[in-house]
Amino acid sequence: MRRLAQLTTFVIATLLLATAARSEAIAPKPFTAVYEVSYRGMRAGVLTLKLSRDDATGRYTYETTADPSMLARFFISRAAMEKTVMEIGPDGVRPLEWQFEDGKSSTDKDGHLKFDWDRNVATGVIEGEKIDLTLESGTQDRLSIQIDVVTSLLRGEPIGVIPLIDDNRIKRYDYAKKDTTQIDTKLGKLDAVIYESTRQGSDRRSRFWMVPKMEYLAVRAEQIRKGKVETVMVLQSVQ
Repeated sequence: MRRLAQLTTFVIATLLLATAARSEAIAPKPFTAVYEVSYRGMRAGVLTLKLSRDDATGRYTYETTADPSMLARFFISRAAMEKTVMEIGPDGVRPLEWQFEDGKSSTDKDGHLKFDWDRNVATGVIEGEKIDLTLESGTQDRLSIQIDVVTSLLRGEPIGVIPLIDDNRIKRYDYAKKDTTQIDTKLGKLDAVIYESTRQGSDRRSRFWMVPKMEYLAVRAEQIRKGKVETVMVLQSVQ
């Protein structure tokens, strides 16, 4: 009986180690994706999302750059940039540093955060306001949350509620699977899973068409306010 118990303990430990190893190995592959963006039916320009990995440190960088249309340049600069540096391990995605620059001479709208996971605090400045927040487990920034969702799906893990630092506080976004469908894209007709993100007390929600065979890359995304679609992103190319 004792030997059976020892064998059971050994098998369980082996399975746990194997699961941890698999989880650590599963992470999104680097990519560059280009999206055409429209706002309330009008073309707003092109947005490029790039995920890269530093082989020396094992850290990931995810950044966005914009090429706004002539009309959108009144609101968005070509020099606008948002970037996050993060670690992806067995416990998922942990952002380390987030930065946003609106590309204008003034820094009033810019932001910068550093995540100290040993002390469980995030500090920095967002739009001129000093930030000093206590981190919850799984807290993300505005960009790392996208990679966190993809990583969970690749690992077959539930997404659920994700705490996110947005502006000067932590907000909680609930991700739920809505449907499976086929969608016509510039890359052909693809099988997609539709997820929606909502936040309690907000009249906004986001909807994503994510393609499993493309590592859950979103081929279409919509931002909806008061039941009306405002912003649409449609994938044009991916490398």
